[in-house]
Amino acid sequence: MTEAPPAPTGDAAPREILVGYDATRWISLPPSWPHAGHDGARTWVAATVRDVCTRSLGTTRASKRWLTRALEHLADWQDEDELKYLHLPSVTSEIPLLRVQYGYSRDGRENVLRRLVLDTDLDVLEPPALQDVTAAGLGAGVRGILHADVAGELSATVVTAFRSGPFDLRIACELGSPENVPVLLPVVDEFIDGISVVLAE
Repeated sequence: MTEAPPAPTGDAAPREILVGYDATRWISLPPSWPHAGHDGARTWVAATVRDVCTRSLGTTRASKRWLTRALEHLADWQDEDELKYLHLPSVTSEIPLLRVQYGYSRDGRENVLRRLVLDTDLDVLEPPALQDVTAAGLGAGVRGILHADVAGELSATVVTAFRSGPFDLRIACELGSPENVPVLLPVVDEFIDGISVVLAE
């Protein structure tokens, strides 16, 4: 379970974002230090590699080294108002990066949610078709699948936006090749269903 810091909401009770996820399939990247009992990147990377390799079949030295380097690169990628997760059930899995970005609600709901889905730094081939979706903890939202040229390869990213409590949330997950979409989209949906906005304790 990951918590985003509570939002001050004037006289109303402050709210916070809770992210419930399967820790045998997802890794929470450190939003700040300390994180998960670790004061810094070195011990967190070592423990995370050990955990993933323990639940993986066919771990090799090369795959262990690759995972170590990847996590070292990601361990200090920390942005304000953003939580990041890797889907990593095993060391040989596809590794989609899922980002939960959040800020205080502003302007009209429909316009903001559409803009959150459509605004991107990716070289999108064409504007995505938008669809209405519903998540267990966040309610109604808007989704689009963006297809972009990433380093000469066609890549798909699913972006879903919600308004819940005082927050607007943008949840983006890189799925890689478009062939991955039908396989990984249910995984992303399951993760999103574990997100909720609750009263801060």
